[in-house]
This record gives sequence, C-alpha cells and structure tokens, in this order.
Amino acid sequence: VVVAVIDGGVDADHPKLQGQVLPGAGVGPDAAPDGRRDDDPDGHGTAMAGLIAGRNDNGRPEVRGIAPGARILPVSTGAEADSAEVARGIHRAVDLGATVINLSLGAGGAATPDEREAVAYAFAHDVVVVASAGNVETGDHEINSPANIPGVVSVTGSTARGDFWQGSSLGSQAVIAAPAPGIRAPVPTRVSPDGLDTGSGTSNSAAIVSGVVALIRSARPDLDAPNVIERLIYTARDAGPPGRDVEFGFGIVDPAAALTRPVPVVGANPLLAAPTRWGLAGQPPADADRAATPPDAAASAAAGPDPDRGRAAGTGPGQDRDSTAAVAAGGDGPATGSAAGHGSGGHRGVARATLAWVGGLALAVWLGGLFGVGAHLLSARRTTTGRGPRGHS
Repeated sequence: VVVAVIDGGVDADHPKLQGQVLPGAGVGPDAAPDGRRDDDPDGHGTAMAGLIAGRNDNGRPEVRGIAPGARILPVSTGAEADSAEVARGIHRAVDLGATVINLSLGAGGAATPDEREAVAYAFAHDVVVVASAGNVETGDHEINSPANIPGVVSVTGSTARGDFWQGSSLGSQAVIAAPAPGIRAPVPTRVSPDGLDTGSGTSNSAAIVSGVVALIRSARPDLDAPNVIERLIYTARDAGPPGRDVEFGFGIVDPAAALTRPVPVVGANPLLAAPTRWGLAGQPPADADRAATPPDAAASAAAGPDPDRGRAAGTGPGQDRDSTAAVAAGGDGPATGSAAGHGSGGHRGVARATLAWVGGLALAVWLGGLFGVGAHLLSARRTTTGRGPRGHS
C-alpha cells in the first residue's frame, strides 16, 4: 500500500524510514524534486511518515509506525505550502500511484476550488483522503480545509484516556478521532540529536488514521475506497454523545475492529450520503435494537432510510440512534388514526382520530425522552469508567 504524505518532504535516510520512502515529487519552488528531503523546520513530514510506516525493527522499539508494511510517497511543498501547492500535490500523489493520501496540514476557512477539484480527482481514482481537523492553538477552532471538504476523512484529536483533546478543532465535518497529544515520532537529527521528538496535534491524529487505512487496504485489497471508509467509521468506538458528534465524529479509531469486524457493503462514499437516524450513512449499527419495531415500521424501514423520522420526538444531532423506539411507537400514529376517523363517519370518529394522534405523539415524546436519558447515562458511564493509563499513545 502506498501512502502519500503531502508535507514539507520526508527524510528518507532516517533509520526508522530506511527502505520505506519511495521517490516522490516536489510541487513547491523550494522543494526537493523527489520529496526525499525534509525542508520543514520541525521535521513535520518525517514525523508523519514515521507515524504511518516507521519500521519496527530499527531504532527505538517503542517508536513505530502503524503500518510498517506500507510505503511512503513523499510529495513535498517545501518549507511552506499554499492551497495551490496542496492541490497540485494531491494530483501528483494520485498520478504516482498512492491509494491513501495524508494531509496533516490545513488552513482556516472554506477550501479553494483547486483543492475541491483535486480531492474530487482523488475520489475518482479510488483514493482515500485523510486530513487533520486543525489545532486550537493555531486559531483553527473550526475544522479547517481541506479536512472540511465533503468525503474527506476529517480527523480530530483524542487523548490516551479516550477523552476529547481540547487542543483540537471541532465541527460537524468531524469524521473520526485518534490520539493527538504526547506522540513520539521520528524527526531529522538536525531537529533532535537522537532523531526522535514528542509533539501534540491533530497532524498526529491524521497520520495514525492514515496508517489504519493502509492496514485496511492491505488486509482487504478487494475493497474500494468507499468501503474502506465505511469500515473505518462503522467500527469506530463511539465516544461523547451517542452517534456522530462534533468532537469525535463517529468515534475513536479502532484498528483491530476495523480489520476484523463484519461491516455492510456500501455503494458510495458514506461521507457523501445522507445520514440515517442512527447518525451513520448506510446500514444501522450491528447492535441497534430493532426487536421492538412493529411490522408497519419495519416495512417502512425496508422501503429506505428516512433521515427525518428519528427527529420526530424532538431529538437533536447525536441522539438519532436513541429515537428508534419513539419512531416505532408513534411514527405511524397519524396515518392509523386518520384512517379510523374516516371509516367511522361523523365528528366522533374525527375526535377519536385526533385523540389517538395526540396520544401517539405524547407517547412518542415520552419514550424519546426516556430513551434519551438512558442513553445519556450509558454514555456517561462509558466515559467515566476505566480512566486508568492505557499506555503511551
């Protein structure tokens, strides 16, 4: 699997990256023509490449890449990058054979037309594009570009304890979270004499997710990019409010689950599809409780997902998964009551129909609130237990 790292270049001579770095490209006027030199003052590109594919058998054993079997395609923008260079870099990465593109970079505001066109070019060539959400300390309180382009895997930051990293940007475009603070990674020796450094940021998070995507593409070469993304988000460990939320997106990346758990097949990029009432594009979660759904509701669900049905009881984003029972209990109330009223003829039938409608709606609201409270307590339990150290991230 070839992972393109669009950054300031990569130090191909670093012990952790020996033999891992392919000849790449330079798109900036000050960039190495083959990308195999790190021109970033902090050695950023080398660090990202090391997190993705750093060798396990050379150097410090506690510093290793997520997918050491992958190869890095360095696409250098030189010491600095602008949106035009990023767009050209995406094109070069695709043309040189990358199937995963890591963009641990970005800027505030909307993406430029060039960036959007380049990302569409990558999608058309079955490439998964992963980008960092941005860091609060650099002023990126909202998810920056190109991470905010629809269809891109936008990665926010989590901590070793599974909390949201407060230095991360957040927003409705969040797709998945991965560890951000205190990450040890390879850097050129001009940055650190021992060739290692510790840093924090969603750049780390994006590189970790790119490594997981590389693992999926290696283990399942039969999957196209949309199904790789579906596998990534479907198996994410839910965190924060139930369902998709502005901090964790669909949850924290779970590499083992992404490689082993059964996942429904999708026909298009799930990040470009309309969300269902569970917050996920595509099929409902494997653990969704559908036993209480009556035949009429089951038939309605079989006819196709309706993104508005889960909000019948006044639930907001992130609560869609818990509104299923409310829909099942009261979703068909108005239609049934109306039919009964017309069948009886006269005002009493209409009154009964109205009463049935109001009663069904009240029951739906009550059940929705009950299930919402239950989900909130369950979520609180998940996020307040097991807070002991989980090892170095």
